[in-house]
Amino acid sequence: MTGKLAAHLDTALALDPGELEAWLAELHRTDPEAAVAVRALLARERELDAIGFLTSPPPLLDGSPPSLEGQRIGAYTLVRPLGQGGMGGVWLARRADGRYDAEVAIKFLNLSLVDAVGHERFRREGSALARLTHPNIAHLIDAGVSGLGQPYLVLERVDGERIDAYCDRRRLTPRERIRLVQQVLGAVAHAHANLLVHRDLKPSNILVTGDGTVKLLDFGIAKLLGSEAGVAQQTDLTDVGGAPLTPEFAAPEQITGGPVTTATDVYALGVLLYLLLSGRHPTAPGQRTRAEHLRAAVDTEPRRLSAAVVGPAAEAAVSSEVAAVRGSTGRRLRQAYLGDLDNIVAKALKKNPAERYVTVTALADDLARFLSDQPVSARADSLAYRAGKFARRNRIGVAVASIVGVAMLAGMARERQLRAEAERAAGRAIAVEQFLVTVFGAADPFLAARDTAGEVSARVLLDRGAERIDTSLAAEPDLRASLRVALGRIYTNLGMYERSADQLRQAVDERRSIHGDEHEAVAAAMDQLGVALTRQNHLDEADSILRGALAQHRRLHGDDHEATGTSLDHLGELLEVRDDFAGAEAAMQEALAIRRSLYGDDALETSTSKHNLAQVLWSRGEYTRAADLFNEALVVRERELGPDHPETAQTVQSLGQAVQLLGRFDEAEALYRRALAAKRRALGNAHPSVTLTLSNLAQLLNREFGRYEEAEILLRESLALNRQIFGDTHHYVADDLAQLAVVAQSRGDFEAAARLSGESLAVSRAVYGGEHSIIAFALNTQANSLRAMGRAEQAVPVLREVVAQYRKLMGPEHRFTLIVTGNLARALRESGRFSEAESLFREVLAKLEAGHQEDPAAVAQIRIALGRTLNDLGRSREALPLLEPTTAVMRDRYGADSWRTAEAQLALGVAKSAAGSFAQAESLLVAAQRTLIVQERQQPPLRKDIDLALRQLYRAWGRSGNGRSAAGS
Repeated sequence: MTGKLAAHLDTALALDPGELEAWLAELHRTDPEAAVAVRALLARERELDAIGFLTSPPPLLDGSPPSLEGQRIGAYTLVRPLGQGGMGGVWLARRADGRYDAEVAIKFLNLSLVDAVGHERFRREGSALARLTHPNIAHLIDAGVSGLGQPYLVLERVDGERIDAYCDRRRLTPRERIRLVQQVLGAVAHAHANLLVHRDLKPSNILVTGDGTVKLLDFGIAKLLGSEAGVAQQTDLTDVGGAPLTPEFAAPEQITGGPVTTATDVYALGVLLYLLLSGRHPTAPGQRTRAEHLRAAVDTEPRRLSAAVVGPAAEAAVSSEVAAVRGSTGRRLRQAYLGDLDNIVAKALKKNPAERYVTVTALADDLARFLSDQPVSARADSLAYRAGKFARRNRIGVAVASIVGVAMLAGMARERQLRAEAERAAGRAIAVEQFLVTVFGAADPFLAARDTAGEVSARVLLDRGAERIDTSLAAEPDLRASLRVALGRIYTNLGMYERSADQLRQAVDERRSIHGDEHEAVAAAMDQLGVALTRQNHLDEADSILRGALAQHRRLHGDDHEATGTSLDHLGELLEVRDDFAGAEAAMQEALAIRRSLYGDDALETSTSKHNLAQVLWSRGEYTRAADLFNEALVVRERELGPDHPETAQTVQSLGQAVQLLGRFDEAEALYRRALAAKRRALGNAHPSVTLTLSNLAQLLNREFGRYEEAEILLRESLALNRQIFGDTHHYVADDLAQLAVVAQSRGDFEAAARLSGESLAVSRAVYGGEHSIIAFALNTQANSLRAMGRAEQAVPVLREVVAQYRKLMGPEHRFTLIVTGNLARALRESGRFSEAESLFREVLAKLEAGHQEDPAAVAQIRIALGRTLNDLGRSREALPLLEPTTAVMRDRYGADSWRTAEAQLALGVAKSAAGSFAQAESLLVAAQRTLIVQERQQPPLRKDIDLALRQLYRAWGRSGNGRSAAGS
């Protein structure tokens, strides 16, 4: 069947019987040959339908009953069908291998489509989904082919409701509906960034979960913008295996066969907006046939959105109901939609793709501006329009706003008027800072208002204000210093620490010249300067300044004052960076007590102290306490700031760090991805808070999931951004290099790991001197590379230095101290010093079992290492009780095909062989060898140990082992 004929048939099958004849008549007029062929195919389709062909799930190839319920597909058991689409059926399934409990959706390719084209479409869908990692997109978990030859995808199970039904059932207001659509826009923008156009955006493909999270489904007809050859191509893949478009949401170019681009999705999003806001379809206000609808989509301009909600008298009841489920009346809706929303939706629905929004992000930006009463790009600019918007944003201070508006147009007159206004105010410095926030507030992502968070595009305006301070306020040093402090605070929040420190240094000097060395204004400026210097890694200078600011605040205000609490928070942050965790915790605890006393336990200010204290507890290894405090802070921040605020996102990320070290890896990944998406929206990419989340997510993917390539991509993005922000000498840069070294180790590229850890050492020593946890981490990575290359003797002195640093910096009981002590013991064992290794392993094991039972895998790893040492010492009877329970622990944590599981099998297999249980030993050792054949590059010494153990087993057993090992099979 040709692509053209298949497309005609898809359209025909989608039509109601009453519409079909009219459509066929029109087709006969334009293409008689195609019309005859379609009629013949429809007749054949009716014959097949009469005998039940494809009206129920396809029969299994072995002739068993047609129901798939209870069947095993990979690691999942099918529970019940969820739906049927053009590409295939979708089933609810449950994880069946015991590793963890989870429900998923499994999508099968129709057996009728199992040919070259059908397989290729299905492969494309899997490829598309695998590239999309966004909290508002249902993500791909796995893919494979069933025993019957059916390809399948394992997808996130989304328990949600269609977006239109969700909005109507909850009677969401227009603004609430727009905020929901903004989640959709974020998901589609992510897809476009990955060169994917959805092409089938419609309410049934957009679900909303009970907590209000949007999930975008079904990239089954997604068009890859770039083929393997780098050229967008139209192929038969877009014309078979289900309708290539949904007519009600198709853009004109889809209907006419024009090129499909990102503008195609913009059009569908415009239809979605129109439908959610007005309750009507833009090109089908009445009862149209689908053929009429298709023509209208190409030829007819839709009514303005504001006109669609107030219909003629005959539609009054419908209009009233539409308004009622939006919490309004038709008249009020019309008034709300007049102007900006009319223009935004109309621009998205332009017939000509070139006239629509250039990107989905541009549409999202205009909607955000509408919600915050900012001027939108979809409306012609004018002085009256911008003035009106400004007045609505500043209703309380409209008189002052009017003065500012006139001043903005008057050039230098603006500065004179603002100075005059400030001079008349009783609190001149406060007035200037308020003015600065009014003018430059959109550049500060940490403003508490939900609707303004994320408007960071005003950085140019911020720089312009900084440039004008000296010339415009030359005769006003006090005002100038106040402006510098406010500028410095906003620069800090934007991650622009060098510019922040420049402004704040000058502010401290100017305030000292006016007020003397000790004054509230001087202490406040010092406090802000200390924060900027801490973030720049100028730690000695920051320490002196922050302690000086705290001492002044205690003398001026006492111990129970907000300014004292703020200084304690900032000093605590510095102490944590310097690995002085005891000092940091003391400072954070005092700050929390002050804020609880002043504001109560459920206030936003108190949540800041809870977050900061939790971060220190995490650094000290108290992960359960940290997680509890992060959760308390998150509840308040979500309520007060909203889910997308940078401070909320930071708490989400920090909670992810805590649950990761509690062994809850899937939860940690979801938290990291949620935080990353929110931070990118609010802060852009080039912000240190974004790079921190990139690094955390990469570490998790590398260590716990073995997704090395994805981890390396994230880390290299983080490294490039950190170098752009800080230059080459910063602890974020050092940390990224160290983590890249760990990824190189995971890949088995030990020379690259040694080089990268050396680069990390050079940077971290330049920042911290001789001792710091980042320095110790890089040294540990270097030593592990030496061990992997068979040079354990060289690794021993390096690891002794690492252990000494961790014991001094974090204490002898800290989890990280115990882990690196275990690495030292491994190096001692590998270099033949078995007795010393045994002593260290027993010390570490006792401490892990006493204080770190929340991480059973860490305990199991030390048991394995101690068991191997006892085997080396000829004491395998002592090893067996240690090793018997560990293999299951490692398999549950890392999977059956992990080298860590293989090491457990090796240790137990050697002990079993020594005990004379040769058959059990062979089974364990062959399974380990099979794993290490694939992962030999990552663990070459372990592969050699397994091969040697098998040879020794067969020698003791009196068998040759030919054909028994994985290597020979």
